[in-house]
Amino acid sequence: MAKKSKNASKSKAKKTLITIITVIIVIALIAAIIFISVKSMWGEVIDFILSLLQKDETNPDQDDATLVPDGTLEVKVLDVGQGDCILITFPDGQVMVMDIGSEVGSTSPWNVIDGELKAKGIQTIDYMFLSHTDYDHSREVAKLCENYQIKSFYFPVANIDVSGTWEKAYNAAQSETYVEDGETKKAQFNENVGVFRFETASWRMKCYSFDEADYPTIKNSSSAEKKNSVSPICLLEYADRTIVLTGDANFETEEYVLAKGYLNNIDADVLKVGHHGSASSTSDEFLDKIDCEYAIISCGADNGYGHPTPEALTRLAEYTDITPDDDFNGFAEVYRTDEDGTITVRVEENGAMQISSADSPEKDASLAGTIEEETVEPSGEVATVSYFRQEDYLVSLAA
Repeated sequence: MAKKSKNASKSKAKKTLITIITVIIVIALIAAIIFISVKSMWGEVIDFILSLLQKDETNPDQDDATLVPDGTLEVKVLDVGQGDCILITFPDGQVMVMDIGSEVGSTSPWNVIDGELKAKGIQTIDYMFLSHTDYDHSREVAKLCENYQIKSFYFPVANIDVSGTWEKAYNAAQSETYVEDGETKKAQFNENVGVFRFETASWRMKCYSFDEADYPTIKNSSSAEKKNSVSPICLLEYADRTIVLTGDANFETEEYVLAKGYLNNIDADVLKVGHHGSASSTSDEFLDKIDCEYAIISCGADNGYGHPTPEALTRLAEYTDITPDDDFNGFAEVYRTDEDGTITVRVEENGAMQISSADSPEKDASLAGTIEEETVEPSGEVATVSYFRQEDYLVSLAA
């Protein structure tokens, strides 16, 4: 009798287990049916929420406001303290990082430039442009190479013994590769000598430095003035607007470029002031030639160099056009990263230009477009064509 009772208990327990498993399976099936029904009914809502979550996980810093629309030129003079770092997004989507450094002993500017690149979804940099070898311009070149793909470099000519930072930057550039269309390619390496340019159908950047015969020898024992002097002076042109970029160019650079006649007949708009606003840069003669209305100074708060100097600020404040024209006669505004934070210049296809600062919105400027629009009739259809006019250069932007 005991054995039969024991078998009956086992049979009952087995039936109970089967019942529990069956119930669990049924509940799971019902839950699946409900989920499928809800997703079918609210699929778009669920997918939208999931897309937001995915965006936040892959790039938490991304902000649509930081993205540059097609056909827009954006130049951001980043607030990196006492140093230079300029991020340029060209109208065709190409990207340039011009200098990436800050003062010795200061906090690294890496998070600033890295954050900007991530916010824009940039993984590949078309041009890494280094104006000269100083630490406050070259500090994080090697780190940029480690974290991003770089297609081409534009570097000064200097002995490898100038500094450990310069040697590290140079070696990183020489060994850089990038992947394009599944193929690994070696990055191009170029030297900032003489006249060189970047050019597409809609924008161009003309750069002027010492010719090979006149290029100074830069080594560890060279003076600071000599090291700074090889910074090219560049004219970035788009939609009839011109932005002047200078690195740490000084009086020696300016005199050489002026003597060559490279800056004749220039009517520029924005000047990135040379050498953080030092006393030995941005001469009256240079200002007369480029004829800008807005100036940007990259410098650190309470830096030990006294930048920007009273001499440079006075020249900017007192400058007036030699030949008054129909734009602002002198400088309408001077921006400083130590006071105004990161400065952003945007130029649209029609020449409209906006200048904004992260910390001083009251200084923001907005200028109307300058490009004429002409109506043409290709194949009997009416279309509007905008043109980029600069000197005798004429290129159709849209057809």
